[in-house]
Amino acid sequence: MSDSPADVAPVAVARAHRRGERFTVLTGAMVHGALCLARLDDATSLLVDGALPGERVVVELMHRKGRLWFAHTVAVDAPSPHRVEAPCPYYGECGGCQLQHVEYAQQLELKAEIVRDSMRRQKVTVPQRFAVHGAAEPWRYRWRGEFHVIPGTAGMSDARLGFNRVRSWTPVAVDDCLIHHPRITSSLPALTGLVRDAGESGLTALHLTAGEGGEELLLRPRPPRAIPSASVDAHARSAGERWSATSTTLSWRGHDYRVSPDTFIQVNWGSIELLYGAALRGLGDVAGRTVVDAYAGVGVLACELAARGASVVCIENNRDSARLGVLNAELNDCAARVRYVAQAVEDALPGAGVGVDAVLLDPPRAGCDQRVTAWLALAGAARIVYVSCDPATLARDLRVLCVSGPYRIEQHELVDMFPQTHHIESVVTLVREG
Repeated sequence: MSDSPADVAPVAVARAHRRGERFTVLTGAMVHGALCLARLDDATSLLVDGALPGERVVVELMHRKGRLWFAHTVAVDAPSPHRVEAPCPYYGECGGCQLQHVEYAQQLELKAEIVRDSMRRQKVTVPQRFAVHGAAEPWRYRWRGEFHVIPGTAGMSDARLGFNRVRSWTPVAVDDCLIHHPRITSSLPALTGLVRDAGESGLTALHLTAGEGGEELLLRPRPPRAIPSASVDAHARSAGERWSATSTTLSWRGHDYRVSPDTFIQVNWGSIELLYGAALRGLGDVAGRTVVDAYAGVGVLACELAARGASVVCIENNRDSARLGVLNAELNDCAARVRYVAQAVEDALPGAGVGVDAVLLDPPRAGCDQRVTAWLALAGAARIVYVSCDPATLARDLRVLCVSGPYRIEQHELVDMFPQTHHIESVVTLVREG
């Protein structure tokens, strides 16, 4: 065979591109962030928002990171059968949602495949089938949110509330949000009045939490001194609203929990049974056993575990959360079985985790500190339940625990706590071998 240039297929070479150029592309798989892979004829790689796998779409180049371009879908030539009309008038402009253009059942399929891909990349062996739990209500589910203050043309006298735009720190004003709890969205007119009355106080945002079964709104200005608590109370009375400036109560499985604006909660409180129910199934029978609840927050799971007969050691670095956790244990008559350690998990676990029967991990999006996974691999409990909101960091940590370490995955469940967005929760049960 000749190897002359005429017999060798030409190799596509990526050329220089510029922002604003448009191309028609065929999209491939969706990756974390609700972005679809695509490639131009010259081999330039793209990540495309607003698309579904297998669609032919017109895209516009937005920005570049290294050799990778990010692009936005501006027209759909050949739509997926799973494409739907987004119901929110702000979709595509507001950056809060990424999947409103995808029918809900397909959102779950796409998220499950993204989790599988994250595991494959780290060579983590997972069960062939995931249990995937969709939300009973994929709209109006957020019990907590932060709304930015947007001054108007006349300053604060015609200010409004809203969210950051897509790929921007510049906010867009909204009159409604289809994924926030009705208690929050129905209060937006009164909250806008509160913001306008605050005047030039430096107010930048309102942090809101629905509580008391959705009957109360916990309100925290940013910065806190921008609106005094007395002004919040006075405005609530005049508007006929039930607002609190300090704390509110959330309930689950017969337990009541006091929460403040600065303490972590699961924002989809209506689906908390799906998530925490999966964690309890993973832990199994805990009666008479000792469980470490790492990243324990205000003790939601700890109180339920104590009610089931477990002795619970809660590790929580946020001292406000730890104080509320102690209070919640007292309010729910389980203080004798719940002990709080107000330290970082990586510092407290080597002492608190010795001799325990199970460890519950529910870290922030960044995953566990490497000192946590390293210690667990060396001296961890017989059973670990890992609750994660980020597939990439979960896969990284499972590689340490399962691929390099002594654990195997017994069960992996997915829980969609954030419909219409790219986020997905995993609940993984690990069993120590050897």
